[in-house]
Amino acid sequence: MDAFVAGKMTPGAKPSIADRLWEASRAEFSLRGYHGARVQGIARRAGCNVALLYRHWASKRALYLEVLRTIWSAMLGNVVQLIETGRGAPAVVGAYLDANLRDPLGAQIIIREFLDGGPFLNELFEAEPELVAPVRRAVQAISGEAAPGAPALRPGLDPTLVVLSVGGLAALVASAHEAARPFFAQPVPAEVWRQHLYDLLLHGVLGCQDQPAGGPPPAA
Repeated sequence: MDAFVAGKMTPGAKPSIADRLWEASRAEFSLRGYHGARVQGIARRAGCNVALLYRHWASKRALYLEVLRTIWSAMLGNVVQLIETGRGAPAVVGAYLDANLRDPLGAQIIIREFLDGGPFLNELFEAEPELVAPVRRAVQAISGEAAPGAPALRPGLDPTLVVLSVGGLAALVASAHEAARPFFAQPVPAEVWRQHLYDLLLHGVLGCQDQPAGGPPPAA
């Protein structure tokens, strides 16, 4: 359950209108992104009218910013907590995968925000620079700065680019789980996806004996 809803609900209580609108907005934004989502669609999902939405949020923009901030803070907070249970690159990769797979809807909203160029995330970062701190913590962890002797990052890789790539791929896999169904006779369990990407990100697609000395030449 989203931290916003969990913080407002008591055990056994029925969701309030604000709770229903919050969950409905997550579903709408995950399917349509900010620009495609409509307040009418959110209200319809929540089983109420648009006027009630505007009693809680001034605009679709204000609602989206709050949803996005909550997802980012919760997800990156989980990443930092999970990093503490391990060391180096394996801990960072596993933390991003687990944090995103815990909230596939949130991961899909993040992916749609990335595809739009991240304008609202950038706005949040400018207003609250501390929101970037968990990413810096992950960079320190994956580069070995926070735990000397941890599994080393492969030489030549930029730790910040690695963390951003791992985070983006983890969000993509978490949000695209259902899209892969046509390619398999049986649904692939989330834990299988998790292990697959964990192994792929840590070890690549080539056997050690097949690893080229350098990457492909840059495109002309």
